[in-house]
Order: sequence, then structure tokens, then C-alpha cells
Amino acid sequence: MNKEILEVVASVSMEKGVDKEIIFEALEEAIASASKKLLDDEALVNVVINRKTGDYNTFRAWEIVDEVMNEVNEITEADVDKQEIVDGFAKVEIENIDFGRISAQAAKQVIIQKVREAERSKITAKYEGLVGQVISGQVKRINRDFLLLEIEEDLNAQIPRDQIIPGEIFKLNDRVRAVIKEIVSTPRGPQIILSRTDERLVVELFSQEVPEISEGTIEIKAISRDPGYRSKIAVKTYDGRIDPVGACVGMRGSRVQAVSNEIGNERIDIFIHSENPAEFVVNCLAPIKIFSILVDDRTSTLILEVEEENQAQIIGKNGQNLRLMTQMIGWSFQVLNKEQFAEYQNSSLIEKFDQVAERLGLADAEKEQMMAFEMDTLEKVVDADADTLSKIFKTQKRASEVTDKANELLLQDAFNDDFSDPTMEDTLVNLNGITNDVLSALSSNNLKKLDDLAEMSVGELMEICDKVTEKEASALIMEARKPWFN
Repeated sequence: MNKEILEVVASVSMEKGVDKEIIFEALEEAIASASKKLLDDEALVNVVINRKTGDYNTFRAWEIVDEVMNEVNEITEADVDKQEIVDGFAKVEIENIDFGRISAQAAKQVIIQKVREAERSKITAKYEGLVGQVISGQVKRINRDFLLLEIEEDLNAQIPRDQIIPGEIFKLNDRVRAVIKEIVSTPRGPQIILSRTDERLVVELFSQEVPEISEGTIEIKAISRDPGYRSKIAVKTYDGRIDPVGACVGMRGSRVQAVSNEIGNERIDIFIHSENPAEFVVNCLAPIKIFSILVDDRTSTLILEVEEENQAQIIGKNGQNLRLMTQMIGWSFQVLNKEQFAEYQNSSLIEKFDQVAERLGLADAEKEQMMAFEMDTLEKVVDADADTLSKIFKTQKRASEVTDKANELLLQDAFNDDFSDPTMEDTLVNLNGITNDVLSALSSNNLKKLDDLAEMSVGELMEICDKVTEKEASALIMEARKPWFN
């Protein structure tokens, strides 16, 4: 029997590629389990196998307690007789069971389970470090919910239906390349989940096709993707002698075509990355001519002026092109023709004058005069000469009142610029488009979390901060609510 134990350990270890120690532990657990069948299922039994000879010893233990509640596995210290006391347990060696056919059959399931657990651990350890990388496999099964690929002998991975590129059709035994999306835990052990819609697939395929990317000379800085239809990639080079776009496209488009063929002939646009959002969008839309770009930092919006015939091209079918640019650059867009752009500028300018007039408490006639003299900021009011002010405000007294109010507001703005409240949540302080005026108003009303702002209405925000317009208030609240939808 001892020889058989060593032979079982050696053969299973070699066949399954599992460490011998795991097989020994499985056998010890199996023999202990079989021993309990002869004693009591609740008995504390453990087995120790000599790793060199195959000899094994069986021990029964009882937990030492003050009051016995379960005589099968508990004992008081007073009742300890010939047992050896180890770590709070009374332990005694008992006769080994006859490891015959029935016991071996009972042990078989324990050994199989241990081996499976060991194999799953190996899978997890190996593939957790490969998440995000591309692997290939052979289609072994196709059903309604997923595609099953064999990526190693006796090792399968799944591509869920929602991770397959729209329109793709596979047959049994087809070779498929996909990116490792994640390793998920299931009742049957870890499962490798693959994806063909993940953006990392495109990045990895370009890394394989373009040596300059794998060497680090060119970097893919940003990517957005509509799987099966279109991808946009922004690249940057760290060697001024290299054209990053040309290197990714390849001779006669060979490199980009190889990637496109792999992902269902998906169209791929490649352009140069820029940290400046306005320059970024110009690169992204080349060769379309953009006449003007207005940058609204508060709402993270770029307003583009283009020819009317180019509007539809920039927006794309069902807004696809604009959506991909928004995902990549992180800014939203308005695409206007020349007439619409002029109207937008005028409305923005009017809004600016309205804001200044509201803060200064001007009458409509005074606001019109401010517009005529192009005084759209408080600084321009303070710096204006007496003659100009008298033309706008008619009397010296009124001019003094307005300039005094403008100076007071500028001082208040300067104070707000230095505003700091360490008790405010960082995500609120760093919210895109938020100003110190708004932060100061929120702090004064003890609203110090991002959710506090997200739960407000536009009217409530305008009520506590009179310097924010309805449009700005709406944009800030929607920005604060973004985490709700992620």
C-alpha cells in the first residue's frame, strides 16, 4: 500500500503538472475522510504521510474545553489520560484503516477536487498577469451566450456575445484573436473572459504590427472605439525624426490594414496627439478646415466654426464621429456653420454683458450703453476714463456708484480666488468647470460633498450663488452627476 501511495503521487503529479505536495495533502485528506466514516463524521482526524517511504499515521484529536458540549470532538482537561496535548487539543494515534477498494473510491473524489483546485490556481496565477494582452484560441463551442475558445490544451476561455464585434460570424475550429478582459470567479473556478470589442485589442494589435510602438518610440496616447465601425487613435512620437502617423499606417497602408482586417474591417483614423484640446480637435478633423474655435473651460465645450457642408461629416452618421471625439478628447462639442457661429458669439456676448450688468445692478439703458462701449468686464469699468463713464451713466454721482460697486466686486473676486476649505471633498473642489465663487457659496451653506451639488436643482444653486448663470449652474450639476451613470 505504501508503494502504491508513492506511485499515485508520482503519476498524478506528472500527468496533471501539479506539485507532489498538493497530491500528498489530497491523499492525507482522503484517508482522514475515509477514517471518519468508521468513527464519526464529526470526529477530528488527521493523517500524516511520510513523503519518502509512503508510510502513514492516523491521529484523532479532541478540543480541550471547560465544559463538554460534544463528546465526539471535545474533552475536559481532567479527562485527558494518555493523549498528548498539542496547542489546546488532546491527540492520540489510532490504528490506520484498511485502505481497500471502498476507501480508495471515497478518496478519489477528494484527490480529484484537490487537483482541480491546484489547476485553477495555476490558471489564475498565470493569466491574471496577462490581462489586457492579446491571445489566440480555437473555437470549440458556439452558443447563444458565448464563444468558447481553447487557448491551451484542456484550458478554455469565453468571449461573451456582447464582447464580439457586431456582424462577426465564427465556425468551429476557427482561430480567433482577442484581448484578455478579466478573470472572474465562478462556482467551477476562475474563468478567463476575452473581448474583441475592448479598446485594448486595437492597442495591442498595433503594438504587434508597429515595431516603433513596441519599442516605445511611438505611444498611443488616446483611443476611442465604436467596435466594428470606427476607431480613432491619437499617437505621439518621442523621436522627432519619425512621423508617428506614417509609421502606424505603414507602407501603402499595410500596417493599419492588417489591424483593420483583424477587427472586421473596422475603419481606423490615426492622428497626432496634443495636450491642447483645440489643437487636438484640429488634428482629429484634418483635412476639414476649421475657421474658429471657442473654448469654454467652465463647461469643457469646444465650439467649432466650419463650412455648412462639413457639419454632417464632422458629426458623422448617428453622431458617431462626434461621440468618438468626445470620448477621446474628454470635451463636448458644438459644430456650427458661419451663421450659427456668429449667432452663438452674439448670444454669448449678450450673456456676458447681462452678467456684468446684473452684478452691477444696471438699468437696461445703462446696459445698452455698456454694450455700445464694449465694457464686458468689471476691469474695463474700473479702468474707464471719466468722459466715457459720464456718457454711459449720465451723471458723475451714478458713475462713482457703479465704479465703487465694480471695485467692491473685484475685491470680493480676489478673495474668492484665494478661497480654500480643507474640509471640502476633493472631488467637489476639483470638479471640472467649478469656480471659487461657487465653492465659497457651497462652503457657506455647509455643502461640502460632490453629491450635495449633484442633488441640487438649478434654481437652488443660483439662489445660493448669484454669480452663476442658469446655463453654468445646469452644466455644473450635470458634471457632478456624471459618477451616477458610470
